[in-house]
Amino acid sequence: MFNITDEAQTYVKDLFAQQDDRELGLKVDVERAGTPAAVVSFNFCHPKDLTPGYDKFEYEGFLAYIDQVNFPYLKESEVALKDSGTGKKLTITAPNAKGEEPKEDASLEERIKYVLAADISPELASHGGFIDLVEITKDKDVILNFGGGCQGCSSVKATLEQGVEARLRSRFPEIKSVRDVTDHTKTDNAYM
Repeated sequence: MFNITDEAQTYVKDLFAQQDDRELGLKVDVERAGTPAAVVSFNFCHPKDLTPGYDKFEYEGFLAYIDQVNFPYLKESEVALKDSGTGKKLTITAPNAKGEEPKEDASLEERIKYVLAADISPELASHGGFIDLVEITKDKDVILNFGGGCQGCSSVKATLEQGVEARLRSRFPEIKSVRDVTDHTKTDNAYM
């Protein structure tokens, strides 16, 4: 399922040897799994701090922990050590991490979530923001929540009306409206 080449295992083993903490493991996660914005990440972790659902995998000189929900996204993946021109670095090939765009017969919710994750959130990410689907009402009102730099941002109304709503309604004409239920009084991380 998750292959780490011998050369990459040696490299990771050396990274662990440089740490003062012998209880560390390698946590492998897939953020935004199943979307074009999917990213595979590696982080040191303490196994006792992991949430239930992580399985342990033994490699030469270290243990890796992968959440079971990520198994399908990491199928046929490989971690290798590649020459980057200025040295060697770990790279991962994970052909299933991004998933596939939902077919036309998929639910409206699946298709909207995909568009939000694939097309809209990556643009908002440049300002530290993101957007999530809260629900689709029986009347086909799409309810959204903005987060990160979009929460409390003074431009969020324009972003919603001229960007998000326009794009969703052009892709999904059955939508009646697009509404924002974010608490914009919290401006701690607002972009503007």
